[in-house]
Amino acid sequence: MKKQKIAFGPGAASLMLIAVVLALSVLTVLTMISARNDEALSQRSVETRQEVYGLFARAERSLAKLDAVVAAAGKENPAEWLQTVRERLPEGMRMENDQVFWEEQAEDRMLECAVRLNAPGEGPRTAWTLHRLGEADIWENDFGNWDEADDTEVTWWGAGEDIDAAEGTEDDALDFGDDEEEAE
Repeated sequence: MKKQKIAFGPGAASLMLIAVVLALSVLTVLTMISARNDEALSQRSVETRQEVYGLFARAERSLAKLDAVVAAAGKENPAEWLQTVRERLPEGMRMENDQVFWEEQAEDRMLECAVRLNAPGEGPRTAWTLHRLGEADIWENDFGNWDEADDTEVTWWGAGEDIDAAEGTEDDALDFGDDEEEAE
């Protein structure tokens, strides 16, 4: 049996070159589309993060205002300090028993906040009991509409009692493999 030589003509090399150039062009276009989408996602992430951290900062400023009211009420009238706090409650806050509730709202996000008030001289004046972040249209500025939002994803930021009451701490549940480094 004779072996036949397969010969490519001068046009075959040109066709292969065209195929390679087209493949590289398609990969370049796909890379540019992916890069543009990554940039858009990063920009949305930055905007969301700024909005969320802005909400947290406003919540802390509101808590500082409330803390000043609680501190003054405890000094002025220790026997009826809760009533004094209720009368001087900062704007936008409401009080039920020994808990104070308020909301911080941005364009499309809302932070629902609640703190428990401690009597003067019984440790910290306030303790977070609720710090819930979600989309603004979930609650419609009403603390009672939470159950209607079953299909909306909400980020929960731990609230003092729930974390402390659990068996172990939040840090125990998160294992980042740092134990080996700490042991050394």
